[in-house]
This record gives sequence, C-alpha cells and structure tokens, in this order.
Amino acid sequence: MLLLTALALTLWFWRRNLRDASLWMVLTYAGVALIAWTDFSAVSVAGSSAFPKILKDFIMLGMVGFVQSMAVKKQISVWMAVVLIFGMFAAVHYLDELINTEDNSAPQQTTTQVSATDDSYLVELAEGASEDELLTFASNQQLTAERAFFPDATSETHLDNYYVVSNPTGDINLERKLDRLGTVVYTEPNETISLEPFIEVEELVTGSGKRSSLSINDPLTSEQWAMEVLDMDDYYRLLQQQTPKKKAKVVILDTGVDGKHEDLDDNYFSIESQYDDDPHGHGTHCAGIAAGVTNNGLGIGSLAGTNDKSPFVEVSSVKVLNAGGMGTQKTIIAGIIEATDEGADVISLSLGGRSNPSSQRAYSAAVEYAHRSGAIVVAAAGNSNRDAIDYAPANAKGMITVAAVDQLLLRAPFSNRTDKIAMAIAAPGVGIYSTVPGNGYKSYSGTSMACPFVAGLLGVMKSLDPSLDYKEAYRIINRTGRESSETRITGRIVQPAAALAAVVQ
Repeated sequence: MLLLTALALTLWFWRRNLRDASLWMVLTYAGVALIAWTDFSAVSVAGSSAFPKILKDFIMLGMVGFVQSMAVKKQISVWMAVVLIFGMFAAVHYLDELINTEDNSAPQQTTTQVSATDDSYLVELAEGASEDELLTFASNQQLTAERAFFPDATSETHLDNYYVVSNPTGDINLERKLDRLGTVVYTEPNETISLEPFIEVEELVTGSGKRSSLSINDPLTSEQWAMEVLDMDDYYRLLQQQTPKKKAKVVILDTGVDGKHEDLDDNYFSIESQYDDDPHGHGTHCAGIAAGVTNNGLGIGSLAGTNDKSPFVEVSSVKVLNAGGMGTQKTIIAGIIEATDEGADVISLSLGGRSNPSSQRAYSAAVEYAHRSGAIVVAAAGNSNRDAIDYAPANAKGMITVAAVDQLLLRAPFSNRTDKIAMAIAAPGVGIYSTVPGNGYKSYSGTSMACPFVAGLLGVMKSLDPSLDYKEAYRIINRTGRESSETRITGRIVQPAAALAAVVQ
C-alpha cells in the first residue's frame, strides 16, 4: 500500500496541471488514509513496537514528495529522483528484514522458553517413594535436585512428590535418563513463563453515554466502556440488595500488587509484605479490574461492587513473576499452592506462554489442589491470535480460560481462540482502564485484562454462595453469558448481572 500511495503521489506531482490531476490527488489521500488506519490497527493489537512503523511510513511518503518536488523544479534530474526513491525503498526493506530476523531470533514474550536459565525439569516421584535414588543420580551427574512444592494438605495431592532438577550442562538426554529411574513417575520441562503482553492505549472508543447514569460515584467510570456493554449498573443495583455470606478472597498471581493504591487499599489484604508492591504494574492493573474499591468517590468501579453492609470481596497478591514479568512453571504452581493454602476463593492468572497440552500434569495437579479446597482458578487465553489449547496454564485441566473481546463484542485481534478449551468464556480486553502503581490509572489491552473481569465476578458469586464449586460457577457464567457472532471461538461473553441473578434466585 505504501508503494502504491507513493506512485499516486508521484503522478500527482507530474500531472498537477492536467485534467486527471484530481484523480491522482484523491488516490493519494485515499492511500494515506488507508495507511494511517492500517498502522493504527497495528498499534492497537501489536504493542508499542508497532508505533515506529507509523513514523517510517509517513517519513517515507514525505521523502518521496520532497524528491519529486526537487525533480519538478529541475533541481535534480528525473533519473536521479527515480534512483533516490528506489534507493530509499530498498534501504527500508533491508532494515525491515534485518529487524525481523533479529526479532525472530530473540526470545518472545508470548513464547514459552523451555530452555530456562538453568534448563531445569519438574520430576514427580511415585507416592511413598524415597528421594534417595533421585538425589544420588543428581549427585553423580553433577546436577542439583530439591523438592519443588510444599502444600499444606499433602494428603490431598501428589504435588509434594515433585522435585526440580537443574541441568546446568545442557544434557539433551536428561529427561530420558530421569524417566528411566525406578522411582520417577513423570518428567516435564520447568517451562519459563511470561506475562501476556499488554498494550497501553492512549484513546478509548467510548459508548453512548449510558454510563453517566451509573448508581456508583467513582469519577473515572466515564473511561470504562465495559460498564455499558456488561450492564454493570444492573449488576450494582442488584448487589445493593444482597448480603454477603463471607468476604471472598481473590488472589492475583502476577508481578505483585500496589496494596497502598488509593483505589485498592480498603479492599486489599496482605499474604506476605514482599508481595505488596508492584515494580512492573501489570498485577496492580489486574487487581483494579477485579476488585478496585467501588462507590468510594475515587477512581474506577470494579466487579467487587459495593453495598451498605460489608464488602463482598477482598483482593491480595502472590508474586510469581519478577520485575521483568518472567517466571517459571515452578514459581507459578507454587503460587497456586500458596494462594490455596491462604484460603483463596478465586485465583487469577494473567500470564502464560506456548506449551504442549500433553505436558501440563503439574499445572493440572495444582488446579485440582485448588479445587479440593473450594477455590476457582481462572487464566488468560493468551495474546498471540492462535489456539489457546497450545498455551499454558490456559490449557490446564479444570481451568476457566478467558478470551478478550473489543468494544464491538468481537474477538480482539490479538486474543487466542478458545474453541478447544473445555471451560471458555470471554470478557472485555481492549482499552481497559484500571489502577497502576502510585495511585495512577491507565488503559491497557490484553487477555490479561479480560481475565480479572471474570475473576472478580466469581469472587462476588462465592461471597454469596460459598459452596459454589468451579463446575457450577462455570455453568452459571456460561449459561447466562451473551452470544456473539464469534462465540464459537471465544466462548460466550460474561454478563455479571445475569450471573449474579442466577446465584441469588
């Protein structure tokens, strides 16, 4: 499109005094508009790395116009203009290829890196088996082996039988050697997992203005387009009529949460003080969507809702990712266990990466451990426009997996499809306004933002019906969800008011 627009611009310059000049002018402007639209769409779904493309395209058009003006004024020859223009396009093409090659060779944020820094493996020993054989093998091979998980309820799970074995020498046959040990039941790579990439959005597509009639007084709800499409005012009005049976605990497994944020503090409880800050910002944004303090005259409204009696939910954090947004399968599973042992009712995971669905034994065991304690586990589907069945922990057995939809209730272009996921649901995930560290607020896009919409709602549902298990909870949000033209690949779109009504009826 850039090349065709440059050609139309060139013809406009050279035929500016002829009858068909207006045709080339219109084609030039049309090309510029289409380039602007295409590049804007790329920024909306591809992250900040797409922004330089806008600059490149318009600088190129400007340079073409400049060279053509010089040729028209006979400051340079026509042939020189042709050579310069082709040279510019060739140089840009070469640089694009070079950048793409470098990008493809580097680890990507959405891709699970099986080769972690220590290239480690998760190893499950048979129930009741001694660790001696594994430790002796590790010592002889100059490896390290240590117990991976420490669940409180060891009788409820085999997770206490897992060990993490490092592979500093990079032995490509280590997994096979471990599987040959008599006490080893199962071995899988300790995959490196990252945040699902999220995108800061400068401008939002606003709704019809219906949000101004919300029955809550949070001043920044005008920035929350999801309030209208989710019929949140009906939800808030219904909540006002309810009395919670318990204060449900929603735990965000992420980069931490700024527990002192003005719009989180009253709803926040601490599991460990080291989890109560967020050097990245991702976890705080997710916490605000799920459980920002509502109707307090500050900031945003959230799924936590409000009434005149007592809060429905409280939110907390377990850090499973470092300040750069990276973690391992071990740290995430350990986080699920810790949240469960701390009494979590809902565990929210806005993270993930590529993974073989047949290699999710440990994740699935962790989710089952949470279920046995009555917790519900929710994960983001992933932001790679692929199949969520190939992403962990979205593909773990028993997981409720959340795809993202945009303001038109269509699948967000970045969102993974969930048609092969057993318990799929969708929620808004484009231009979502929420809390960030330091009493700030920003709009981000990603399935990371869709996930806490569902987690917060499930927390309120658990506060009204503490016996609600994950199967019944999913049946409710799925049955009451809204159909769209893309339900097959996203699941139904969660409808908080309808789901709440189904719980309290």
